[in-house]
Amino acid sequence: MTFLDNIERAPDSGGGSGNYVKLQQGKNSFRIVGSHADNGFINGMLGWATNEDGGRKPYRWKVGEEAPRKFEDKPKEFFAMKVYNYAEDRVQVLEITQKILKDTLYFYCQNPDWGDPRAYDIDIIKNGEGLETSYAMVAKPHKKMTDEQRQVCIDTKVDLTALYDSGDPFDVPEESEPQPKPQPEPDPEPEPKLEPESKPETNDPNVPF
Repeated sequence: MTFLDNIERAPDSGGGSGNYVKLQQGKNSFRIVGSHADNGFINGMLGWATNEDGGRKPYRWKVGEEAPRKFEDKPKEFFAMKVYNYAEDRVQVLEITQKILKDTLYFYCQNPDWGDPRAYDIDIIKNGEGLETSYAMVAKPHKKMTDEQRQVCIDTKVDLTALYDSGDPFDVPEESEPQPKPQPEPDPEPEPKLEPESKPETNDPNVPF
């Protein structure tokens, strides 16, 4: 089984800031540190709508589900993933809708020479602006992250399924400490066995019968 076997791709149809990656001009280096199994990698459909106040709001839903509303622009398939951003030295959410990036990542995950992208870094190269923008993705040789980087990834909890409900994927409740298991009641002490009365020997001359 390969890294992206659990996702359903959308049929071919011809980031932000803060906790979300905003791709910069040139090379952007990341390590994917989440997976479908731990809600650190999801995909689906993304549509944008204009609110009453004139703002733009994203709507996301799973591939194959009905869109929550109508959109002026055709919705796009998205990949969202928990990544370690080397430029920021922290965990962020990387969301990609560009077909070239999705297809390239999918190729790397299916290729046995590369496989699970949590084992190597990826570079996304952005050039140009507006309609002239181009993107490319390049996988780097396999290597381990430093212990400090790994600990940052472990300590930063992310649940990307919150995006389907327009929630905050970083708003993950802390796990409560496990309660001690109740100790089983001790087994009752067995009642002492009564020694059976010994029967007299029949050849005893003092027995009256």
